Amino acid sequence: MKSDYSSKEEVHNRALKIKDIRQSDLIKQLGLNIRGNKNAMGDVFEAWFGKTKDNSSEPDLGVSELKATPFKILKNKKNGKSQYSAKERLVLNIINYMDLVNENFESSHFLKKNKNLEIAYYEYNPDIPKDDWTFKYIILYQMMKSPTDFAIIKNDWLLIQKYVLEGRADQISESLTNYLAACTKGKNNKSVREQPFSDIPAKQRAFSFKSSFMTTMLRDNIIGNIRSDAIIQDSVELLDNSLTDIIIKRFRPFIGVSQAQLVKKFNINPTAKSKNNMITRAILGLTPNHTLDNISEFNKASIIPKTIQFSQSGNNRESMSLPPFKFKELVTQSWCDSYGLPEADLNIYLHESKFLFVVFQKNKHGINILKGIKFYTMPLKEVDGQIKSAWEDTKNKLLDGVTLSFNGKRVTNNLIGVKNNMIVHVRPHSAKASYINNSFSNKLPTKAHWSNKPSEFSSYYMTTQSFWLNNDYIKNVVSDLLD
Repeated sequence: MKSDYSSKEEVHNRALKIKDIRQSDLIKQLGLNIRGNKNAMGDVFEAWFGKTKDNSSEPDLGVSELKATPFKILKNKKNGKSQYSAKERLVLNIINYMDLVNENFESSHFLKKNKNLEIAYYEYNPDIPKDDWTFKYIILYQMMKSPTDFAIIKNDWLLIQKYVLEGRADQISESLTNYLAACTKGKNNKSVREQPFSDIPAKQRAFSFKSSFMTTMLRDNIIGNIRSDAIIQDSVELLDNSLTDIIIKRFRPFIGVSQAQLVKKFNINPTAKSKNNMITRAILGLTPNHTLDNISEFNKASIIPKTIQFSQSGNNRESMSLPPFKFKELVTQSWCDSYGLPEADLNIYLHESKFLFVVFQKNKHGINILKGIKFYTMPLKEVDGQIKSAWEDTKNKLLDGVTLSFNGKRVTNNLIGVKNNMIVHVRPHSAKASYINNSFSNKLPTKAHWSNKPSEFSSYYMTTQSFWLNNDYIKNVVSDLLD
């Protein structure tokens, strides 16, 4: 369509005027009939510009592509500040495998359509009617303004194209790439397209920015949170290397080196409790005395770093926590939506993420050695198998009312535990146990079934929980790195 807007700045100024107007008021003002539509906020945002729906490969307004996307406010605060998270990936344009193989990135349909995105963030809040939802934050995202991000996005695009050129479009997954993913997209999970160099039909997919990338965009550009540390200081490094290649090259010289030698080399306090984490940051070229969750590229790419310590006998004591969940949100979700695409937060997280395991082990002399690193993507048969079963069991027990029992010292529950051998288990994700309304607890959707309930405890609050990857599962994943 011909745009009535002469510049992306003009589009941005118009977009800013939509902030804080209730959805129902916008629908009335714009004369729309979309009440109850799942994509209502997106439809409203396009209508704000007089835009009608189409499948054009051109940007919506000629100069900018319009996108509306939800975010949520997390219960847990950091340094006294509320934390914000994108609720979902940002879907861009459908991938045509037949055309993709003949394109180069600089003149691609993808870049032409999405290099300037006018993004409107609205708060997803299930506790208030959708009629009252409003757009809270507006950002003009210009893809080429960040050379490092742009280089990583280009490498992601090239990797997706490479899979299609090799006749492997049917093997593409969201966790394959870093910032730019190829998410499934269609009327259901059986929606497929032909690919040029294989007779195997491939799932229909669209380019998308991962939810982790959208979260970082929101936090860095809108909320003004403290920016994360960056591994890559010069985008030139990405001309001949992917982000994964760069990380592997940084670690390679230190594989087989003792913890004591690494502590000395990087001037780390030898009495520090988190020496392995500090060593990991130092190897990546970062200041050691920060956390592993404060790394820009990891946050954007949904790369989940975890140092794993093994004993001489090859045992690892610790399981690995995944993000905490809100009980009332989890029970409103389905594992997949009506199209067969991931909907539950845990399902989306495991589809998008890859783990970076950094493995240390004590040798027969008791010397702690950096054994190696491994990037790991959870196989979909496990995600849609045992993990889905554990998630559904958790949802059903929360809906039925979780069973709680106090034995005079501690409270136990009937959620899946590590002894159930389900790849994951559920356990507290909080500094303190709590069964009253405070920052350590979460509200239950259904009254709990108590045995021996202390009078000061509530039947409607329970310690915040998360899913945890079992320690024996992690050991099996990295077993090839162990003695």
